[in-house]
Amino acid sequence: MSTFTISLPDQIARQVDVHTRKLGFSTRSEFIRSLLRRYFIGELSLEPFIPKPLEEIKSDLTGTGKYGEKFIDSVVLGLSKSSPYAR
Repeated sequence: MSTFTISLPDQIARQVDVHTRKLGFSTRSEFIRSLLRRYFIGELSLEPFIPKPLEEIKSDLTGTGKYGEKFIDSVVLGLSKSSPYAR
């Protein structure tokens, strides 16, 4: 068996832990292996990531009225440095 490491945001790691226990898996690895098996046999599908233009993201966030300009600018800046946008 091969081993590899993934990094997850804390919030997602907590969700993995909750669902691992809730579904009766004894470890995170068992939970993730189960998801991967389901994906590879076609029971589970994933949607491809299609980047939206950063200006559209900024407009969408502004349109919610929930976020300040400084926060929105920081999100857009962070996205601009991420691999899908930094090309």
